[in-house]
Amino acid sequence: MEKSRSYAGLITGIYIAVLAGTVISFFTLGLSEPMRFMVSLLAVCIAETVVYGYALMWLRSARKASRTSPVWISGAIFLALYVASVLALAIMLDWILELYLLWYAGIQLVVLLAAATVLAAVGVHGLNAASGERKAQDGARHLSAHRQELQEISMIARSWQHPEAGRLASLLDELTEKFRYSDPVSRPGLSATEDILRQQLSLLHDHVALLLVLKELPADWDVETEELTTSIASTLARRNLELAALK
Repeated sequence: MEKSRSYAGLITGIYIAVLAGTVISFFTLGLSEPMRFMVSLLAVCIAETVVYGYALMWLRSARKASRTSPVWISGAIFLALYVASVLALAIMLDWILELYLLWYAGIQLVVLLAAATVLAAVGVHGLNAASGERKAQDGARHLSAHRQELQEISMIARSWQHPEAGRLASLLDELTEKFRYSDPVSRPGLSATEDILRQQLSLLHDHVALLLVLKELPADWDVETEELTTSIASTLARRNLELAALK
């Protein structure tokens, strides 16, 4: 957080310096009549302000994302073209050709409106992309939690010092393999099925933990364990079918 604030302060300092330099340069050069001069100065200052605002938004998004979105990079490239266009228009149409004031102001206004429209579209696309990415991450979190639970169960099973430990490990390995090849991304419509999976895995967790503390195993312990893993595998298969139907 402190680093982001320092970057924001640096960007603000650069913006103020560039803005001041632009104003001083324009008044020093004074290459055109007053009204065209003001149109050019205003257009350049607006372009610099847009770049400043975009840089702050990019910095804010960087705090929430692990990598820079291609949408932000595309926007930055377009913004560079916009600034270059404003400067080129000021040089060509104002200082060199001395275009009629209303035509010149109109062209600068059209460029500004076009830039605002494109940047707004980029922003909307970026928000939609970020929203889709968050939904994908949230969807993947369910299966990740199930896999983590199953991994914890397997770790407990590996610590079981018993001749039947191999049989238990085999059942858990088969179940782990089914989870490995399941679709990682869930959907809101699967919340009931995901909850059943969570409850079944919790029951399996308790069952395996109980096996480790029993002095004598029940005769049908492996049948009960297999029923639990089969039930989980069936729920997982139903989840994958429901997920495929929702796509």
